[in-house]
Amino acid sequence: MRTKAGHEREGSMRKFLLLLAVLGSFAGAPAALAAQSENVEFLNSGKILPKGLPFSEAVRVGNTLYLSGQIGIAPGTLKLVPGGIKEEARQAMENIRTTLDAHGYTMADLVKCTAMLADIAEWGTFNEVYKTFFSGHFPARSALGASGLALGARVEVECIAAGGPMKSSASPERSAQPRFPPIAREQMNEAQQRVFDGGNPSPW
Repeated sequence: MRTKAGHEREGSMRKFLLLLAVLGSFAGAPAALAAQSENVEFLNSGKILPKGLPFSEAVRVGNTLYLSGQIGIAPGTLKLVPGGIKEEARQAMENIRTTLDAHGYTMADLVKCTAMLADIAEWGTFNEVYKTFFSGHFPARSALGASGLALGARVEVECIAAGGPMKSSASPERSAQPRFPPIAREQMNEAQQRVFDGGNPSPW
């Protein structure tokens, strides 16, 4: 025959297991919340690339901005600026700066760039121009020689930026997000109260 203490321990254990089941039902809430907050935006400012091209000028995922490669075209056209590698490199970097500015970023937000050159022997000339667009630090970078670039360009530069508009609006409240959204917390509290209503919340 079970004692009163045995019945109480069994009842407490059932309540504890029920609480675990309730908590488990909310386990996916943080992941769903994170997925909703990480929006993907396909961006075209119209300041550099003409309309009708089969790609976006940039794509923003969260606070990271992925830029399509830029070559030395005059803004709004598909015509390369004259002057060879030096002037094309300068124009490509200016196009990158304009694109960043259009979407709330700066050159200081760049974290990674890839330079593609029609002739790797022009790498030194490209570097002379490239470094004038940065102060304080340089983004990580890769460089490679290509067998051919769009429109016969001498160089194409592709970059990734992080920070931008979301960085400036960050606050302690935003950086310390609660584990569960308010509605989920309220439902959990109600469920816990039902489980332990009239009893000791400790299963031990």
